[in-house]
Amino acid sequence: MSKQNLMQISSRVLNRPLLLEPAYARVFFGALSSRLGIAQLFDSGGQLGEPEKLRVGADYFDDSETRASKPYRVEGGVAILPIEGTLVHKFGYLNPSSGMTGYDGIIERLKFACMDPDVKGILADYDTPGGEVSGCFDAAYQMRKLAEESGKPLWSLCYDMTASAGMALASSGSRRLITQTGVAGSVGVLMAHSSFEKYLESAGIKVTLIHSGAHKVEGNPYEDLPPEVLARFKTETDQLRLEFATIVSNMLNMDVQQVMDTEAAMYRGQEAVDVGFADEVVNGNEAVSIFSEYLSTLDSKTFIPGGNMDPKKDDQGNPPEAGASAQENVTKQDLAASTASAKAEERTRFQGILNCDEAKGKGNLANHLAFKTDMSVEDAKALLSTSEESAESNDSPLNKAMRSTKQPNVSADADADSQDETSSNVDQLMGSYQKATGIKPHAQ
Repeated sequence: MSKQNLMQISSRVLNRPLLLEPAYARVFFGALSSRLGIAQLFDSGGQLGEPEKLRVGADYFDDSETRASKPYRVEGGVAILPIEGTLVHKFGYLNPSSGMTGYDGIIERLKFACMDPDVKGILADYDTPGGEVSGCFDAAYQMRKLAEESGKPLWSLCYDMTASAGMALASSGSRRLITQTGVAGSVGVLMAHSSFEKYLESAGIKVTLIHSGAHKVEGNPYEDLPPEVLARFKTETDQLRLEFATIVSNMLNMDVQQVMDTEAAMYRGQEAVDVGFADEVVNGNEAVSIFSEYLSTLDSKTFIPGGNMDPKKDDQGNPPEAGASAQENVTKQDLAASTASAKAEERTRFQGILNCDEAKGKGNLANHLAFKTDMSVEDAKALLSTSEESAESNDSPLNKAMRSTKQPNVSADADADSQDETSSNVDQLMGSYQKATGIKPHAQ
């Protein structure tokens, strides 16, 4: 590793808040100790093990033929997005490489999936100890936003770690799966500072920092942290932790204090479900089929595959109502269709009772049964057939109004135009009834 790369790494990890799982942080700094001149490692519990005995692995991601055209794999309508290794800001690569994944790459791959007609839903497959604060919170919000705007469900799979920054991203999923050995949590913040003061002193080297501004050289590696600077750094990390917990609580519909009370602990399998960090324990090998089966049960209008590629328009190319999600608009369409169907059934019932042979000469009773009860046409006919009400008694204000209204007469084979005319007549009839009696006709 070149000196320039080492300087870049140190500038990104020292004196900067990190969203890293603690055990991984020890391995990370231990592995770089010889390169960064770190002689001892300390945390809040004291000195850690000898750095030279710590090792960190680096997995390489191979581009398969499947990924040659798409930056993810698609199975059963599910786009699988691996989110693995250390999470970093502005990595500059679409796919993970050398044990790191960039927030920028995650967002770009998710955008592809949201616009892909072959994709019905996205499964983010996590195995990460976390990473940088920079870019993390924005990425989590952007992931939730992209999924909601596209109308395609985004699920998170902890297979087998969603720690710290990984937990922030995983919380953006509408449903979170975890394996029995998976661990989730570590909603906290850490910051590392390296001091070469003792080493430089023993080597007879003195560094003089010439600066303007009281805070300009705070956290420099040539001296131990002064108590007041350490206290301020601690305050900053506490504030970031609160922001982190707030994001997770909002995404998971949890109380923020409930998240804070975890004290950045990690939870495995069912424990993660119990605390609210996951929804279901699954076999990792079955997660895709579980998600695919769920997608198959949803109304096809919820998704866009093979058709409308614009999440801002519905299946007919019309823009949805402002502020409404794709699923909300589908629900409203279904409600409108249901209301229209109910009205049509109601009119059919009115017509059946008022126009039946049994209703002749029994207008008052027929009107009462049609407009004031839920009685079916068959039951109304049966009651009307046993009634002895005469036509002469039908001289109420209602019947006077009804006699001036053209009664609907619909045959079984009436065409669409006559049906529309009948519907209009029934509407007039209902209006006449309300006008004469002051009573609104009964609606089913």
